[in-house]
Amino acid sequence: MRAFHPDAPGVNLRRATLCLAAAVGLWLGFPNNFVNLPPLVLLWPMALALLGREAPSRGAALRYGWLVTIVGGMAALYWLTLPVHNVGGLPWLLAVPCALFIVTCIGSAGGLFSLAAHWFRRRPAWAQAVLLGLLWYLLEEIYAVALGFPWLDMAGALTPWPLLAQATDIVGGYALAGLWAMAALLCCFGLAARGGGFRLDRASLGAGLLLAALLLGYGGWRLAAHPLATEPQGPNSLDVLFVEGNVDQNQKWIPAFQRQTVDLYLDLTYQALAQKPQARPLIIWPETAMPFFFEANRLHTPRIRDLAAQSASPLLLGAPGMERRHGKKEPDVFNRAFLLGPNGGTVGYYDKEHLVPFGEYLPQWLNWGFLEALLQGVGVYQTGTAIAPLRQENLALGMLICYEGIFPWLAQQRVEDGANILVDISNDGWFGKTPAARQHLYLTVLRALEQNRWILRGTNTGISVVVDPRGRLTMRGGQFRAEALWGKAALETAPSLFHDVEPWLFPSAALIFLALLTLGPGGSARTRAARAHGRSPSTTH
Repeated sequence: MRAFHPDAPGVNLRRATLCLAAAVGLWLGFPNNFVNLPPLVLLWPMALALLGREAPSRGAALRYGWLVTIVGGMAALYWLTLPVHNVGGLPWLLAVPCALFIVTCIGSAGGLFSLAAHWFRRRPAWAQAVLLGLLWYLLEEIYAVALGFPWLDMAGALTPWPLLAQATDIVGGYALAGLWAMAALLCCFGLAARGGGFRLDRASLGAGLLLAALLLGYGGWRLAAHPLATEPQGPNSLDVLFVEGNVDQNQKWIPAFQRQTVDLYLDLTYQALAQKPQARPLIIWPETAMPFFFEANRLHTPRIRDLAAQSASPLLLGAPGMERRHGKKEPDVFNRAFLLGPNGGTVGYYDKEHLVPFGEYLPQWLNWGFLEALLQGVGVYQTGTAIAPLRQENLALGMLICYEGIFPWLAQQRVEDGANILVDISNDGWFGKTPAARQHLYLTVLRALEQNRWILRGTNTGISVVVDPRGRLTMRGGQFRAEALWGKAALETAPSLFHDVEPWLFPSAALIFLALLTLGPGGSARTRAARAHGRSPSTTH
């Protein structure tokens, strides 16, 4: 095999091609406004690994991986600039750097991945691929916890094609991404020699094709075993009525428009109920559908309670909640979901526990006055502690509000607490006609697969959906029109395998990674000594 020389002919062209492949794979693999081909996202880890393996130094590997992930990430997440500019009122000159800062933080994982590929480059091809696949999983989960914005979760890119995502019910979304990255890298390293060129490594290529076949075979088997049912029947089925107000974000919190907003939701709901007078659905209004303190409002709240009573149907609605604390002048404010019973009374409520930085609170280190315009109309929310499932007869609603749907541990806790269906009420109106709503949707779909639960997702501007436990959309609404949508779902009580093994997955993967790193091929003391003296260990090729 020829050695890699940074100044060799064709090196710059090859490096540029790999950079382009990583950025384009990231961009087009995730939902976007051009063409969405989920398998293309696998170009991202493959190109990052090749860039790292062939980089002339560790610093270069880190830079290449970081920069191309920033480029592809900005192409996928450019919409982050919109709420900063349109809602926060910042000029584009400041809005773009805000988005760039977020993507730069996320993109550092790509740099670390390429750096690791550089470190592992002298190990056998299969060992490199396994180590990097495990590392992809570990990095995704660590960054999700540390940064709190796991939007570039690779499994979320694969979910639009349910066949690719079925193993999520065993290993979860983050580990699924690691397995697909591992399969892609095994195939890639089985064909690509270090430093460029072609070299067939049958063991690595065969292992990669086998792993991909297993993931696809399992996906096909699970989908065939659970035929798509858009109208589930039986005692555990329920009718659902979603109402999308499509209320303009720029006027939503203006007090003069409150009556108009309430009238809109009431009219849409009554009209839809008249179409099916015998139905007693779960009615869902989205996150902060009512832009006022629901329990304290004496003008509009009675009208909403009358709707639930007249229809004899439970009503789930989003509105700010307020609680006064002894010794505090100002009340605590919560992003709350209220469940009204068929008699119109409040059955219970859920308070959002994972708040959006800059959208619902300001971190203390960035508590600057000019950023306050980004906060929703009621100002700073408090972290919720009322998080138990909302119960009405046989319903146990595991609540998620807005981007809580992208965090697997929240859905895990809801099911652990007894939820037999997951409900995500959201408001993606901040992002206009960008891919953000679709990206958010498919990241949330993963929770259905992970927990073996149907998901009801009701939004202000779309996309409202019903998701079955296999991650398929059995009902999907449109966007940016005021409408009411009927759907049907079912209640589930059986846990998924992932739900049972989730506490052990991350530590097990970390231990395997460390064991292979230190004791596997290329990781022994003899190998390190050989490298220190400039010799190629016999265990590598």
